[in-house]
Amino acid sequence: MVEVSRRRLGELVIAACAWAALPSVGFAKTISRFSLSGSGHALNGYDTTAYFDAGEAEDGSDVTTVQWKGAVWRFATAEDAALFQSAPDAYAPQFGGYCTRAMSINREVPGDPEVWRIYDGKLYVFFAPRGGRLFDDGQGEMIALAQTHWDTLTLIE
Repeated sequence: MVEVSRRRLGELVIAACAWAALPSVGFAKTISRFSLSGSGHALNGYDTTAYFDAGEAEDGSDVTTVQWKGAVWRFATAEDAALFQSAPDAYAPQFGGYCTRAMSINREVPGDPEVWRIYDGKLYVFFAPRGGRLFDDGQGEMIALAQTHWDTLTLIE
């Protein structure tokens, strides 16, 4: 039988806890490229161009849709759909429509299209109003942290 001092046991427990808390190296988490509603709509079916043009969250229509990168995007009008098709990367939400705040703390949580911000010409969504308020206090830092986590993910379409 091997005897272990209390001190050595404590060191081993601390080391094990520290190892368990480390992010998994070499094991990328796989998620959908876009946060999708149960019906497969990106941004829960909201018209992503409306945030830029109307300055508000506007529900899209099942009549006017665009397929892009494995998701269905809904739009209020055919003009909005055409605008999106002309430059989808410019209108698509950052981090696939997942909550920017959650992404900045290494979590993948669907964003609420009613809680959003446009910063530096890009759309960011949040799970709850608190995320948006925290974003207002430090956009650059939150975006950088979110981008770092986003870059570790394996995205599927």
